[in-house]
Amino acid sequence: MRPLTALLAALLTAVLTAAPADAGRQTTTDAARDVYRVPASGTPALAPANRNHDIVRAGTVHRGRTLTLWLKVRSLPRTGYVATWDVKTPNHRWALHHDRRAGTVYTSLFLFHGPEVLDCSGLRGKALPRQERVVVTVPRACIGRPRWIRFGASMGRETEQVHFIDDARIDAGFRSDRCRLGPRVRHN
Repeated sequence: MRPLTALLAALLTAVLTAAPADAGRQTTTDAARDVYRVPASGTPALAPANRNHDIVRAGTVHRGRTLTLWLKVRSLPRTGYVATWDVKTPNHRWALHHDRRAGTVYTSLFLFHGPEVLDCSGLRGKALPRQERVVVTVPRACIGRPRWIRFGASMGRETEQVHFIDDARIDAGFRSDRCRLGPRVRHN
């Protein structure tokens, strides 16, 4: 075989046998300064100075017995936010929340628009202030051991007067009832 032909054959073999890009992990980057300020009455507008709720990256690791989801903001506050992940599986849609509003820190799992899953031993959430991240880990058994997921993430704060929100997959925009989902991430 000629050297160029051998090189091309080796390259083609490597490409065809490589693992798919979505196997086990995915990261998305979001535009900075695209937090929306939504007043109780009035018109939503960008709030570029809001660093606390401004997602810059979000991701997942879907391997082994757990599904780990994370998001990173420009400046993670100690309190005053709810980090949310919308997770679609082949059979269901789920909502995960890490609530750090006033009071007790609480991580929860809900069937989308349904009841909270109260028997999910191993559900964990934590803030990593030095990394400006919020991380949630859910045992795959709690969501039916899916072979793939699609996820979206949002960060927000809601008061009676105003709501701040950023969606990790929408630059300068948001949906009112759910996050925009990315492509499938296969279990690895």
